[in-house]
Amino acid sequence: MPQPPTMNEFVGSISQKIPATNAKWEIFALRRKVYAVEGKDLKVNREKNALKDFFAIRVIKNHRAGTSTCSQIEQIPEAFQKALNIAEITEPDECLSLPLPSQTQSVKVFDENLCSIATFLPDLLINMQRAAFYDKRVKKLRNAEITITVDEKAILNSEGLLCSQPFTSISAHMIAIAEDEDQQMGWAYTSERFLKNLQVENIGKEAASKAIRLLNSKKIKSFKGMVLFDPYVAGEFVELISQSLSGENYLLGRSIFSGKMGEKVINEKLDILDDGTIPERFGSTPFDAEGVPTSKKILIQKGRLSLIMHNTYTANRTKMISTGNAVRTERGITVGPTNLYIDTEEAKLPPDELIREIERGIYVIEVMGMHTANPVSGDFSVGISGIYIEKGEMKYPVRETVISGNLLQLFQNIVALGTDLHFYGNIGSPTLLVEGIDISG
Repeated sequence: MPQPPTMNEFVGSISQKIPATNAKWEIFALRRKVYAVEGKDLKVNREKNALKDFFAIRVIKNHRAGTSTCSQIEQIPEAFQKALNIAEITEPDECLSLPLPSQTQSVKVFDENLCSIATFLPDLLINMQRAAFYDKRVKKLRNAEITITVDEKAILNSEGLLCSQPFTSISAHMIAIAEDEDQQMGWAYTSERFLKNLQVENIGKEAASKAIRLLNSKKIKSFKGMVLFDPYVAGEFVELISQSLSGENYLLGRSIFSGKMGEKVINEKLDILDDGTIPERFGSTPFDAEGVPTSKKILIQKGRLSLIMHNTYTANRTKMISTGNAVRTERGITVGPTNLYIDTEEAKLPPDELIREIERGIYVIEVMGMHTANPVSGDFSVGISGIYIEKGEMKYPVRETVISGNLLQLFQNIVALGTDLHFYGNIGSPTLLVEGIDISG
C-alpha cells in the first residue's frame, strides 16, 4: 500500500554510496510504489502491491560515456565501476556534458490523498464497472483496472546538481461489450496526478457509450469528406507529430520537420505547445530526467516550426540549450514531451456545433493500426470506427472503414478546434474538425 515518501532519507542513502572518482557522474534514482486492482463483470479478481527501486548511473571521462543500472542502493558502487569500465571503450564525443544546477519552480504533482485510499480501491473498481451498466445492451466487462503509483525521483551529478520530488498518479481503464444483433467493444482510459480530477464512473460510462454507439454498424461507399476526431483519437495524431519534434529524431533525419526550422509546416492558425509546469497534469514535473528545469514552450507557432525539444546532448549538438525535455527509457536518455498539446487563438466551438458544420463526413471515435503510420514521411492509412454524418446530423455507425493521407496535410486541413481540450496521459487535444480526408469503405 503506498505511503508518503521520505525524500531526504532516500537521497541521503544514495549520496553515501557514490565512490570517489575524477570522472563526471550522474545518478538518476527512482523508488516506485504501486497498488493496483483488476476485475471484470462487477468483480475484483486481483490486487497487486509492489515496491521497486531503480538507479541509472552515467559517467563521462575523457569525453567518453559509460552507463549502468542497478535495482538496490547497495549495488551503486558496483554499477558505478561498470559504467567507468564501459567509458574506457566507447568512442569520444565532444558534445557529452552534464547540466549545471538551475533553479526549478514548484509544480503541483503530489497528492497526499492518493497515499491513503488504497483500501478503497476495490470499491472504486466496482463503482467504475457498475456505471457501465446504465444500458441493458451492455452485457460484459473486461480488463477493468485502477492503478495508484507513488514515485520518489532524485537526480544528483558531479556538477553539484541535486533535484528530488515525490509524484503521484492514478490511472483507470476498462472495456465494455455491448450486444444487439451484433457485438461491439468500447474502451476508455484516463490518467491523472490528483484523485479529485478522476471520476471512475465516467470511465465506465464512456466505455459503454462507445460500444453502444457502434452497434449495428453499416458499410459505406468511399468518398472524400470531413472527419471529426474525438479528443482521444485526435491525441493519437498529435502524439505521432510529437515524435518529429524530438531533437534526437530531428538530428537523425527521422523527423518530418528536419531542415524546416522557421518554415510553415501546418495550418497557420495552429499552435503546438509543451508545458511541464501545468499544475496537476500527468506529464508535469519541475525538472526533466537530467535535472533541467521544465517550462512552457511554443514548438509550432501560427503554423511555423519555432522550436525543437532538446535534452542536454542534442542541445549541445545543435549549439542550443536544453529545453528540459530529457526522458528516461530502457535504452537510456532520449527526448520527449512533458505535456504536449494543440491549441489555437481562433474561436473554438463545442463539439455539437462542429457536427453541424459537416455536410458529409464521419465522427471518429476509434482508430486501429496507428502504429503502422510512418513518422518520417507522415503517411498513414488506418482503420476507423465512428458515426456517419450527413447535413450536420449523426446518422448511423460505420465499420470496415479506412482513412488515409499525410500527417502534415491533415494538420494543414484542420478547420476548427473544439472547446473540450482533454489530456490522455501527457498528450492533449480537443475535438478536431478536418476537411479533405480520403475515406474508403
